[in-house]
Amino acid sequence: MLYICELINVLNIIIMINTYRKSSIFKLIVLLFLLSPYYAFSDNRNPLNKTVVYVSSFNETNHWAITCKETIMKKFVDNGYSIKLLELYLNEKINPDLKARTEIVKDYFAKINEKVDVVMAFDYGATDVFLTYTDSIISKYPIIFVSELERGRVNNKKNVTGIISDYGVGQVYKTGLRIFPNTNKVYVWADKSPTGQFFMKEAKYILKGYENDGIEIEYGVDANSKEELLLKCRNLEKNSFVIFSTWQVDNREKRYLAQELYPQIIANTKVPILNVYDGFIGEGFVGGFVQSAQKNAAAAAAKAMRVFNGEIPEKMTIDNLLPTPIFDYAKIINLGGSPKFLPTNTEPINLWKAFFLSHTLLIIMFLAVLIGLIVVLLLRIRNRRLNRRIIEKEKHEKELELNIKLLSFAIPSLKTVFCNFDEREKIVQLIITDYNGEKKTLKYTILDICEKIIEPSFVEKFKEFYNSLMQIEDHHEFQFEFIGKFLEDEAYSWWQVRGIVEINEDTNGKYRLMNAIVFNIENFKLTELKLNEALEKSIQSEKLKSNFISNISHEIRTPLNAIIGFTNLITESEDKEEQLEYKKIVRENNDNLLNLVNDIIDLSDIETGFMEIKRVKFDLKQYFDEIESVFRYKMKDGVDLIVDSPHKSCIVYIDKDRLTQILKELMENAIKFTEKGYIKIGYEVVGDKIRFYVQDTGMGISNENISKAFNRFEKLDSYKSGTGLGLSITKAILDYVGAEYNIESKEGEGTLFWAKIKSQIIIIDDENAKDTNIEVEYYDSKKTKILVADDRACPMFLSDKALNEKYDISCAKTGVDVIEKTIIENPDIILISLMSYDIGGNETIRKIRENNKQVFIIAISEIITPLEKEKAFFAGCNEFVGMPIEKEELIKIIEKVEQEKD
Repeated sequence: MLYICELINVLNIIIMINTYRKSSIFKLIVLLFLLSPYYAFSDNRNPLNKTVVYVSSFNETNHWAITCKETIMKKFVDNGYSIKLLELYLNEKINPDLKARTEIVKDYFAKINEKVDVVMAFDYGATDVFLTYTDSIISKYPIIFVSELERGRVNNKKNVTGIISDYGVGQVYKTGLRIFPNTNKVYVWADKSPTGQFFMKEAKYILKGYENDGIEIEYGVDANSKEELLLKCRNLEKNSFVIFSTWQVDNREKRYLAQELYPQIIANTKVPILNVYDGFIGEGFVGGFVQSAQKNAAAAAAKAMRVFNGEIPEKMTIDNLLPTPIFDYAKIINLGGSPKFLPTNTEPINLWKAFFLSHTLLIIMFLAVLIGLIVVLLLRIRNRRLNRRIIEKEKHEKELELNIKLLSFAIPSLKTVFCNFDEREKIVQLIITDYNGEKKTLKYTILDICEKIIEPSFVEKFKEFYNSLMQIEDHHEFQFEFIGKFLEDEAYSWWQVRGIVEINEDTNGKYRLMNAIVFNIENFKLTELKLNEALEKSIQSEKLKSNFISNISHEIRTPLNAIIGFTNLITESEDKEEQLEYKKIVRENNDNLLNLVNDIIDLSDIETGFMEIKRVKFDLKQYFDEIESVFRYKMKDGVDLIVDSPHKSCIVYIDKDRLTQILKELMENAIKFTEKGYIKIGYEVVGDKIRFYVQDTGMGISNENISKAFNRFEKLDSYKSGTGLGLSITKAILDYVGAEYNIESKEGEGTLFWAKIKSQIIIIDDENAKDTNIEVEYYDSKKTKILVADDRACPMFLSDKALNEKYDISCAKTGVDVIEKTIIENPDIILISLMSYDIGGNETIRKIRENNKQVFIIAISEIITPLEKEKAFFAGCNEFVGMPIEKEELIKIIEKVEQEKD
């Protein structure tokens, strides 16, 4: 149909010419001139059978080249064409020189003996040849290129048209800074292949306009080997990212396969890698504004089909193909970035993780309900077990008590000793049955009995008992229990003596006679000991059950109430920012609830004897830097944090998560009970063990309470929050890994907890410190930031849509939370209640002023006396507002602050 339309146009031109020219020769010349393209670029074959020469800049195994070839073939087949594809690979990594690639093209086309419908040149190495060189053979073929081109380069070949695929270097650079706002340096990497050199030249041109933005830009990466390249990857500065093009040739011209090298680059690089080609996105590369092999090839195929239909390359415009934004959302989050700054037309990778991000609220609600059900189920199961054990123990106690009563009145037939004593003679006569059944009569003085029969620790008690008998003036029954032995070769055991003191009288006066039976009660004592232990355990179990239910019910109810309440607010609100704040509160309470459930699960694992230990290699220097960053801003005023990390690098092989669980519990306890002085955390290497310790100058622990510190649900201070599980779980973990540990404390002076944990690997380096991978994510809003630290004012602000649309509002619960958020979020205005429950409102204001002199602080109080105002202003507030809060008054103050700031 296209041919017919063109012929009609030709005839119309002939008619016009005939109007003004009468010469038949002139008509013939014009006609031949207009029809010549059809003879040049068409034949009489089947119009759907075509021969295409595919020319790639790379080799035949290159992933990009394969994808381009497969895409154009699919496009042709989908449109009904039968294609004979001739393939030519210039392999620019081996042939970086233009002349060498030109000779390859020249020789190849000189040997073609068949009709070629179109030549398709892909990427810069091939495109550069066809735009530079032509001859009598090549000039006959329609040529379509797809490549990036130098700025201002002109195509003067009539048989050549194509598509310019732009690099998105500038867009990648700007987007990288938005999603990773802590960036201080940007690396731009490419090898020295033709494509790599062109990219580097283009990148320098585009990024030249950003060099004064305060961000350092480093171009190129010189490496003589793969190992040298990977070393550079490992040593990249933190708070940086890489804009990556291609790297498959080192400085010694050794070539590497992208499929083998790029995964190693990803594994050795801890900073984000953004790229301008679509390869390996979702496999480690973050993504970028990229050239897509499929899109480039599809556009080239569409242009080729226009040539098939008779269009002339000279009359076809050279199109520009813009890069496509493709990013791996999960990788951005893992590296501490924020995907919310990506363009709206981004093609996301890892959709299942993106789904999680977009449905966080539903997942949190589901998990909260599921966790609540699990907790309730665990409590029911535990209560049933405790009740069953208590019933069994009560039954055993009654049986044992009955047996003891029966046995206490029975005279044993074995191991029985009869004795009598005459006060005047001062001799104790013993009748003993030995192991052979023979009876022996022995006579001892009281001193002999103390030395030969009574166990040394009971001698003083026996003397007191004897002296008390010597004071009796009337008939008296007595009994006494002691540890001793009547035969030299037997072991000490428990005995009980029962007898009667009688007062006799003769001419010489009164005197005492004593007759008694001594029988062995060792088995009774063992039974009694077991009974006492069972009774103590029963009492302790009942106490534990009561403490557990009391503590856990309170600890669960608090976050669940917050989750349910703010979840309802989320469903009722349509404001996105308001929903985000509510989600944050729900997430925090969900984390608290999850931590509680983890404690319960850990406790369950301990009781069942199952605990999983996962040892990993890590650097204690970096680890303690992380510990310091976490707890630095949790310190109370007047309490210093000291971190003792004696080595620049100390690689160990222990369970990092369990160590964190232990140190976190110890640090939180130290913070909770230390009001002044310091808290010191550190480690030292002792042989093949690491001695970790936490020392504080807090309230300390009394001697009688040190033994209780590791008991479950034991809270030495009932006014402090917590379940009482932490130290008992810590003890169980340390026992499980075979660690040595102890608590050293003096009441009123402080506490030292230490634990020695064995490590199979201890590598100390006091010369070089290893790089750390800690990154802090923050968001600098353009709106005025308002931090509200009042339980009554916070719901009013969060529920007001107009306020949330105009201002960036966040809430804080305690004074410590306010100080921490002031440092991290850097608010413009703080509304703080003077009735803070932890360190006091005025004290909180003073601590804020120590770190931030510019923030505008509005104090809120129900007490509006002149003295209260004076205290608040002296602490450092800028404005004072009484309760109840008038919204209009606050808005006027906030607007006044905004005007002064502008």
